[in-house]
Amino acid sequence: MSKLKKHVEDVPYSTLLFEAIVGLPPLPRLVSYEDDYDEVIRSVTVDSAEDGFELVVSGESRNLNLLVFEQPTRALVRHFLLTWLLDSAPASVVSYFYGLRSLSASKLTELVLADPIALRSKWAQIANGHSRETLLAIKVFLGYMCDLELGAWASRFRGLVRGLQVPRRDLYAVVRSGDCFLEIEEEAALVRWIDQEAAKLGRLSQDELRVASLVVCSYQFGMRPKQLGILRKRDCEVRVNKEDGLRSVYLTFRTLKQQDLQASRLPLLRRVKREWAPLVAATFDLLGHEPSSAFFFGFETRSALSGALIKQLDQILPGNGRDAYSLRHSMVQRMVDAGASQEEVAAALGHTHLKTGLVYFRASANQAELVNKALGLSDTYQMVAKIAADQFISEEDLSRLKGEQQIAGVPHGIPIAGIGGCMTGQPSCPYNPVTACYGCPKFMPVRDVALHEQVLKDFRSVVNDFKVAGAGDQESPAYLQLRRTIAEVKGVINQLEGQDDQ
Repeated sequence: MSKLKKHVEDVPYSTLLFEAIVGLPPLPRLVSYEDDYDEVIRSVTVDSAEDGFELVVSGESRNLNLLVFEQPTRALVRHFLLTWLLDSAPASVVSYFYGLRSLSASKLTELVLADPIALRSKWAQIANGHSRETLLAIKVFLGYMCDLELGAWASRFRGLVRGLQVPRRDLYAVVRSGDCFLEIEEEAALVRWIDQEAAKLGRLSQDELRVASLVVCSYQFGMRPKQLGILRKRDCEVRVNKEDGLRSVYLTFRTLKQQDLQASRLPLLRRVKREWAPLVAATFDLLGHEPSSAFFFGFETRSALSGALIKQLDQILPGNGRDAYSLRHSMVQRMVDAGASQEEVAAALGHTHLKTGLVYFRASANQAELVNKALGLSDTYQMVAKIAADQFISEEDLSRLKGEQQIAGVPHGIPIAGIGGCMTGQPSCPYNPVTACYGCPKFMPVRDVALHEQVLKDFRSVVNDFKVAGAGDQESPAYLQLRRTIAEVKGVINQLEGQDDQ
């Protein structure tokens, strides 16, 4: 049993604490760390950090004022923070400082002098009323006590500390609820704004150009604010296409938030959309003779970049409170809704674990259900749903559809229009209009037998042309597709005539 344990009932807390810190291992004269935002190695002089010290996190200075702790607790907290700074990111050390700072002097002293078994039994009582940040800081602090075997804490209690329950934080709660996803109207407004900025490229100021490029990269690639912020001049490559003289832009982002340090250094290569590449290329041109380490978007802190992006998004989508994470979540959800695999989602997000992105696949089904319910309130959707159920539409129904949903084409040189509508629209279909429509489950034929009979007559004349040209042509893909289409047109006519007989 330690000396501290034997005298815990008789000696004042302050004396016990002094005894606890007497045997602390010495720290190096300088404690160095790197803030990966500004890529500068910084250091804290231990001898001058008695009352506090300053850390730089994501380009911003954070003052850790240790005077908020009373002696001798202050000396212990100081040693704890500087010890962690030797091997951890400065952001974690700042978080631990604020977590412990929220505890009263007496509470912190009780933790140092507590019996581990007794503390575990009343952990629920201790946890009540404290934030998750504070509880995590307490757990790390107690683990540090175990490692140094201070007071009653010893290495054998490491497992006990790890088992202390801390409320889980659902990082994807907004994904499950769907609140983070851009609405269709928001996406349309955002894309329209980017297109407009690209159209007036020569009239944009330097600040406007940088922010427009920032919006492009945030929307298209879904990168976190820090990933956007630490993008450097050297991470951008502009290539001129020999065919048309246009410029293509490739950006290399860094993977972040990985437990594996090597995984955190993996590059994420992305190509900017062709229509928006001029904006990003022009931003690259602004850097001119700047060193390769210059910030691409020109923001020296993560918070400054994040603030500029939020301000611009609020102007484009007023009152919606969108930020970089809204664009990130929406980008992934678009991929999932379009049929992307788990591997593709992980690659897009820079995740090393496939299961991390599963929440988006679950949200996709929920999103579809919500959309269907919302669309059910729309007169337009009800009409399309009715058309789909009835299969055939009237000329009046056809006239109400959007232009892109009204089928028209010139197959084999024959102009054909007004035969029906498409549920998704011709621009979204990879197949030839008219010839591929008959037999397609998305095709909504007009309820006009004479019109379809004319189409059948026109297509039969083309078949005769194939025969006249030679039997060999009858094996061509175009001929075979035409024969299939004729069969489908016959099916439509038969169905319509069958309805008329009823």
